[in-house]
Amino acid sequence: MAKIDVTKIEGYAEMSAEDKLKALEAFEMPDPDFTGWVKKDVFDKKASEAAGYKKQLDASKTDEQKAKEETDARMKELQEKVDSLEKEKLVSTYKAKYLAQGMDEKLAADTAEALQKGDHEKVFANEKAFLDALAKKIKADALGELDKPPMGDGDDKGDNIGKTLGARKAASMKAAKETLKNFQ
Repeated sequence: MAKIDVTKIEGYAEMSAEDKLKALEAFEMPDPDFTGWVKKDVFDKKASEAAGYKKQLDASKTDEQKAKEETDARMKELQEKVDSLEKEKLVSTYKAKYLAQGMDEKLAADTAEALQKGDHEKVFANEKAFLDALAKKIKADALGELDKPPMGDGDDKGDNIGKTLGARKAASMKAAKETLKNFQ
């Protein structure tokens, strides 16, 4: 209920109680201006429709969100598979290159994995181990060749082929010894 604005009644503050009662009885309230207002039944109908649309929007948004989440999960899974395959391909490529250089399979695989991960300390350590093993093998092969006598029986019966091969072998042994000195 609306209150009567007594400030619109002239001299209301100075009036006696009987005069105030008479003034209030004679006071005419102006009709309210309902311009721009909506009737309650129309408002209720439109509010109900809006609530229905909101529910539909929420339901469709949920379906869209579920679809998006499923798509995102699938994309993440596919990306992980692609990353895994790229890693395997890279490791395989590095391993093949190390095997081509003469590394044994286990050391090549370990070094390739370290290279793919960016563990350069392990790569250098593995390569040093490979080079040390290679130097030992070259040294052992060179020393093994020194134990064998040169070809030919050493008599002067015209065995020039044996003497020539023996001389070549002795020259290659000298070259192997020089190579070993470079490794030490």
